[in-house]
Amino acid sequence: MTTKLDLKFTSLLRDTAAKLESLDIQPRVLAEAVPALTETAADLARQLNELATALSAAQEAKFAAEVAVKEAAILAREQALAEKEAEKARIAAEKEAAKLAREQALAEKAAAKQAAIAAREQALAQKEAEKARIAAEKEAAKLAREQALAEKAAAKEAAIAAHAQALAEKEAAKARLAAEKEAAKLAREQALAEKTAAREAEKEAREQEAAQKAAEKARIAAEKEAAKVAREQEAAEKAAEKARLAAEKEAAKLAREQAAAEKAAEKARLAAEKAQAAAEREAAKEAAKEQARLELEAVKAAAAALKARQDAEKEAARQAEEAAKARREAAAAQARAEQETKERARRAAAIATLAAEKAAMAAEHEKRAETSTS
Repeated sequence: MTTKLDLKFTSLLRDTAAKLESLDIQPRVLAEAVPALTETAADLARQLNELATALSAAQEAKFAAEVAVKEAAILAREQALAEKEAEKARIAAEKEAAKLAREQALAEKAAAKQAAIAAREQALAQKEAEKARIAAEKEAAKLAREQALAEKAAAKEAAIAAHAQALAEKEAAKARLAAEKEAAKLAREQALAEKTAAREAEKEAREQEAAQKAAEKARIAAEKEAAKVAREQEAAEKAAEKARLAAEKEAAKLAREQAAAEKAAEKARLAAEKAQAAAEREAAKEAAKEQARLELEAVKAAAAALKARQDAEKEAARQAEEAAKARREAAAAQARAEQETKERARRAAAIATLAAEKAAMAAEHEKRAETSTS
């Protein structure tokens, strides 16, 4: 059974390498075997990553070669189409030359017939000119109606502005009358207050203060109302001026549009005749070019997608390699720390044993000394 080389297989290689890099060996083997086994696993992981990278590069090279072959085929098709177009143009030129020769011979043989045809064509041209004139007159009438509507709208805006101004003046007169009435009322109250000044001096002072406040309030209100009326009048004048300018601009715009419409009609007629012939010649050529371009774009898009996928795989492998390296360094550091701890424990045990032996020898020596003394 064979294994298919595809993205799933290369992913499996990278996953296996990542698992080897993160393999936890220490709890299940002897401590002395950990460094060698860790190094072997890291070497196998590196070899698997290199194999996956090499396989991806080989696939990319093969795909690039296929893309180059397809591009060459597309270019060959385009060149063949260009040669075919050139041949068609040559044949068309020869046919046109033959056609001109035949038309010249027919023209020489049938001058009278051509004169009649020219007369009919002149009549048709005059008829078309008459149609164009009538259409232009209709367009001018339409523009005149639109201009009249614009002028009517401007007049309406001016009437609205005048009405607003009249309302503002009326409001100002009302405010003035209200102020005069308030002043007369205050005068009457002040006269009454002067007649009863002896009896109600304190009350008069309070009422006079209130009256003064009311008068000041009325004056301020009248000034505010007058300012509001002035602002409204100014806004109405500005609106009227704006409407007048808009009407003038609209009239000028309609005049320009009428001139542009006449020019565009003539230009469109000439362009339509040229465009019809050019469109028939370019349609097949553009369709072939567009098909070739779409095929080339599809090939390039596929190549870009493959490259992006391979770059992502390379980046993932690099990150996995860095993570595995960090894990290996951590495991090695842990192993060194454990080895140093065991070494320190062995040295401490040896020192303790030596101290115990010295203590025993000292005790034995003292015991012997006591025995010899007794």
